[in-house]
Amino acid sequence: MLNADYLTIYSKIEDLNIKKFDEKKIFKLRSLGIESISDLLYYFPRTYDDRTNIKTINQLQPDEYAVIKASIVKITAPPIRSGLKMIKASAMDGTGVLDIIWFQMPYLRKSLKIGEEYIFIGQIKRGYVFQMINPEFKLFSAQQKMQDGEILPIYSTMKDLTQNTFRKIINDFLVIFGGRFEENIPTEILKKHNIMGRKSALKEIHFPSNSKNLEEAKRRFAIEELLILEMGILERRFSTDKKKSNHYVLDDKKELVKKYLSSLNFSLTDSQKKVITDIYKELSTGKIVNRLLQGDVGSGKTVISMILLLYIVENSYQGVLMAPTEILAIQHYTSVRDTFYDLGIKVGLLTGSFKGKNKEKLLDDIRNGNIDIIIGTHALIEENVEFKQLGLIVIDEQHRFGVIQRKKLRSKGVLANLVVMSATPIPRSLALSIYGDLDVSILEGLPPSRKPVKTKWINNAMDSGIMYNFIDKKLSQGKQAFFVAPLIEESDKLSAKSIEELYEEVKKSLHKYKIGILHGKMKSADKENIMNSFKKKELDILVSTTVIEVGVDIANAAIIVISNAERFGLSALHQLRGRVGRGVDQSYCFLVSFTDNAISKARLNIMEQTNDGFQIAEEDLKLRKAGEIFGIKQSGFSDLRFIDIIHDIKTIKLVKDTCEEYLKNHDGRFDNEFLTIDINQKFQEN
Repeated sequence: MLNADYLTIYSKIEDLNIKKFDEKKIFKLRSLGIESISDLLYYFPRTYDDRTNIKTINQLQPDEYAVIKASIVKITAPPIRSGLKMIKASAMDGTGVLDIIWFQMPYLRKSLKIGEEYIFIGQIKRGYVFQMINPEFKLFSAQQKMQDGEILPIYSTMKDLTQNTFRKIINDFLVIFGGRFEENIPTEILKKHNIMGRKSALKEIHFPSNSKNLEEAKRRFAIEELLILEMGILERRFSTDKKKSNHYVLDDKKELVKKYLSSLNFSLTDSQKKVITDIYKELSTGKIVNRLLQGDVGSGKTVISMILLLYIVENSYQGVLMAPTEILAIQHYTSVRDTFYDLGIKVGLLTGSFKGKNKEKLLDDIRNGNIDIIIGTHALIEENVEFKQLGLIVIDEQHRFGVIQRKKLRSKGVLANLVVMSATPIPRSLALSIYGDLDVSILEGLPPSRKPVKTKWINNAMDSGIMYNFIDKKLSQGKQAFFVAPLIEESDKLSAKSIEELYEEVKKSLHKYKIGILHGKMKSADKENIMNSFKKKELDILVSTTVIEVGVDIANAAIIVISNAERFGLSALHQLRGRVGRGVDQSYCFLVSFTDNAISKARLNIMEQTNDGFQIAEEDLKLRKAGEIFGIKQSGFSDLRFIDIIHDIKTIKLVKDTCEEYLKNHDGRFDNEFLTIDINQKFQEN
């Protein structure tokens, strides 16, 4: 039974009818993303005014929040663009100079005094000298008496909600509701890892009594946020394993697989063989398969999926392969349709463009078991799609799908065996966390016949001319090329080439070759015709948007040119580069960008230096948030506040192992009512 008093912490603040808490204050809190009591008391300080830990200027580091004590030696109001006013003060503390800058606060020029000593609190930015932008500040007096260990919280607020006002709101709610935040970490975990209690930690993180307690409170909430997330993920797995495990036995015959392998013009790598063997073992013992198959672009994941689908069909079950785009689904279908037909396997294709009687006939065949393997897109998770005996689900490019889509498709299965594939390499810390309910297999290296793609950043007009001459030479030798534009149509807001502009540029420079256009707004039949023409070498050049980003496999395409490459993240660039280098000949990737942006330059340099997708993923994480790269906002990892998913892998693994041990010892259930409530809240939100 749910604890009603505890559930109050999730109540909306406006429903509590608290005196002196008017609509204006509620609106301000809502603007900060604060709706409930839990939101408010879990709205932790971004830094602290800690006069016990004042830094000197020569100790400062870029991007840190710091408290410094320095004297103002100069004040100016330098002119900047129209409508914006700036006050700039130079401050010194004997170890260095710091520029303090305020925007739209011209009145400060009268109140700030040269020669006076101030306390400044803010984030450090790199400039000619270090800078603080719009910091909080107060006059420092040697005569001021400070309590020992006074540490005041600094929150991210808005212009008309002062720190003192917000601190008072937090304090009032802590007094009234802090006692309702019952302990949500199981007692055995709390004691084993010496974790601060929840009520104490809430007080200490908002109003620390000393630096040691503040660090303990931060540690507690780091463990709590990971634990809620991991318990929620792992509990689902324990539940699935308990319901489904050992309810079926598969024969060890693999006649169809052997025939399929003999039809291939290459041999499997050792890494591919190991992954297949591991999954065979699980299937043959009746264990439900929950596996993430990671591999760099071109490492051979699709072949593995086809082998596993054949194995499950040979045991009288149906198999599904879900792809993120219609183009990729069609490519998977056409690549195996004839081969599988020769093996007596019926393959169906289902995408969003299927309508009318043809779709109804296909759905009947799937329902009656007349189709063995169904390849498709999101259309597979529609309610009217029913299977007779679904035994294995393979999801291609897992990062393109949310948790909900995965769950919907899996609910249609008899056995619910699941293999998800990702060609966006995920650092091991993320794989341990995001896919905590999955076993992880990594395909290492590329097939022996493939050569790393040579990558060149084109950053000036002269190099651009040289690039076109080089491409002309390769095309004249019978090779094909992709040109990728970031936009379908011209934009007044974005300074990037549209596909039409790029097409005209390519046509002007390479006019003697046959050129086609491909983008997401085209009709399905037109897209399929264009891709088939390119595959049959009826076109020399394909000018496209990112619809070719995943899965497109054309061995003769040896060149890809990515226009306005600065507009893409590292993982997207790596995926696009993976469209070439799929044959035995040397392939080339040109990144065209005249950018001056420092982060964009860093990305393009990395792309020139390495073809290693895992290294690229690590670098991308350093430059961007995980949620931006892997589309994992729905998993809760985009809003972790205390964990650095790059550097805190030990903590991530500790919490994951702790959760697994706890669930094993408790039959996959929680003996803490409040943990159950918080997990339900977390996964309802995400």
